[in-house]
Amino acid sequence: MMCARWMCGALLCVLTACGLVGGGGGGGGGGGVPRENTAATLTLNDSRFYVEYRNGVITALPGGDVVLSALLADDKGYSADLAVIRLDSSMRPKWAVRIDERTVPSQVLPGPEDSVFVLAGESYPGSLRVLRLEGADGSVARAVEYGLAPGRALVLDDGGLLLAAGNLMRVDASLTPVWAKTIPAVHVVAAGDGFVAAGVPLGLGGRMSGIGLTKFSLDGRVAWKSFASPGPAQGHSLAGLRVQPDGSFLVGLGNDSTRSDNVAALSPFVLTAFDASGRLQKMSRAELWQTVATSTGSTQAPLQFGSGHSLVPMGEDTWMSFVANSGALGSDVRTQVLARFGADGSFLDARYAGLHVAPGPDGSTFSFTLSGPELTLLQVFPKGAGCVQAPTHAAFSPVEGKSEYTEGASVSVSDVRVVTKSLVRTATPLSVSTASGCAAP
Repeated sequence: MMCARWMCGALLCVLTACGLVGGGGGGGGGGGVPRENTAATLTLNDSRFYVEYRNGVITALPGGDVVLSALLADDKGYSADLAVIRLDSSMRPKWAVRIDERTVPSQVLPGPEDSVFVLAGESYPGSLRVLRLEGADGSVARAVEYGLAPGRALVLDDGGLLLAAGNLMRVDASLTPVWAKTIPAVHVVAAGDGFVAAGVPLGLGGRMSGIGLTKFSLDGRVAWKSFASPGPAQGHSLAGLRVQPDGSFLVGLGNDSTRSDNVAALSPFVLTAFDASGRLQKMSRAELWQTVATSTGSTQAPLQFGSGHSLVPMGEDTWMSFVANSGALGSDVRTQVLARFGADGSFLDARYAGLHVAPGPDGSTFSFTLSGPELTLLQVFPKGAGCVQAPTHAAFSPVEGKSEYTEGASVSVSDVRVVTKSLVRTATPLSVSTASGCAAP
């Protein structure tokens, strides 16, 4: 998930002080006067961020603080150290450090006893690094490398982790492996009496990639496995999954396909619902258009290709972020879209509000974008006014002809041998200044 390139000038991730957010419905901000979206700009005083559009992750801590992590650039613009910044609920820095880790972070999440986990790694030859930071100052308490792919994690009650990193692995509180299984996984959530992992495996005899769901227990035993896909694509990517109140699942899938046998061809994003047993319920495709400036005025560009990045449950609503770009028109329009869905998966609204998303107070979300030495952090409310704009046209339409299968108790998985290595990582102070106010257009 770290290979795509990004030039800052290509972005139409418009962060304007005077635009209004489109859409309606949903929880967290319903009737009355719309909440005012807010923004803050964090500036690195002696560094700059690495230019890669997927660079950076964000999480909200139980007490209301926010932690950001993004890769820094050296003097020539190549990847350098990892920055980790902790902010209070008013977006003021508590501490900021740089760590001698030179891979794009894939997740930052709260750990036990106010600690913070940072996950990073390399797709080739395949490595996942887990850093546990002290919550008080960002110092590195423990650092471990596993022979897995970059991925994400779920913190367990015992302080250990379920690592969704291509295959699935459980580690204890000391980050020592307990077991690793051939369960396709890039996301994992608690679900009822067990857990569900979501991955992007090859299904139907290896003919296409898609959403793979696996229900399993804490000791790695599998209850069921399912697969659904809109069809072949150059690269499907999962934004994430959530468990709905009725036990069903909602999954966001980035789609990048021109093929006629893909029912979501030329659509950047697919939203898919499964019932509590993993059976496919429905699939919808994004339809997005954006005004693009031309030499004679402007035109409407369809956003046709994309990839998924994050999913945030917020009460009954679900927020998902993904990249969408125009591709075929040759205009190289690439946007960072944040879409909101209701409890039944119905589309509510979309806006340009950053690629990396975490839950905020009062039904809001925190998200951010990077440019040079600056990080623009947004707090966006349902129906919120100011700071962000919406696509010219945004909708999600049902699609038919999906491919799917479901397996029950006959599912078997194999053990995976994972090489583990302890690392030494050092955190040093990083100078950051902040300013409030929406970014200029």
